[in-house]
Amino acid sequence: MNKKFVISLIGAPASGKGYIASSLVKELKEIYGFRDDDIADISIGEMIRREKKNNTRLGQELAANMKEGGLAPDRIINEMLKEELKNVKAKVLILDGYPRTVGQVEAFGELLKMFKSAVIFRDTPKELILERVKNRRICEKCGMAHDVGDGVCSCGGKLIKRKDDEVLPERLAEYEEMTKPAVMELKNHGKNFFWYEGTAEGGDIAKSFLEANKDYLQEVLA
Repeated sequence: MNKKFVISLIGAPASGKGYIASSLVKELKEIYGFRDDDIADISIGEMIRREKKNNTRLGQELAANMKEGGLAPDRIINEMLKEELKNVKAKVLILDGYPRTVGQVEAFGELLKMFKSAVIFRDTPKELILERVKNRRICEKCGMAHDVGDGVCSCGGKLIKRKDDEVLPERLAEYEEMTKPAVMELKNHGKNFFWYEGTAEGGDIAKSFLEANKDYLQEVLA
């Protein structure tokens, strides 16, 4: 088995996955002794943007499909991630938002035969997400997230509403239709699945999860 630990981080749009991921990275370095290059925070969205920007074969397929209003096909996402995991050198891999469909769960299971793995699922009610996002803004200059009450960013940049927040109801409907069934598939497999309520603090989630998996961490760090 490959000496890596893969953490799948799943939740609804705007459920705070990014904060959990950053908390995991902080704990891994400060408490468990991992270095920056030991950890890879892999965002499927970033991978898609990179492939399209570089005009790769997969990027061209993605652009053609998404231009017609469709979602990125599971086949392309699975292939893209397989290549990413094959080439990345880090010891702990945090997958932000994968798998997000039932079709991706099957491929995910095949990939994880090669790695030690665990799933974090943050179950956040729709009402709580909409309330959180109502006042959320980002700095158009540095990208830092703010509450609307913060005024301007410390870097002097203007605070703007995230583009994906403007279509949040549609994204939440897509999540309920496609990702929730995938989550249930993962849960039913019963393999290192960690469920957390949406009201749980992101830092606490990271701490309790890593403590439960400290044997894996010690093994990949050795």
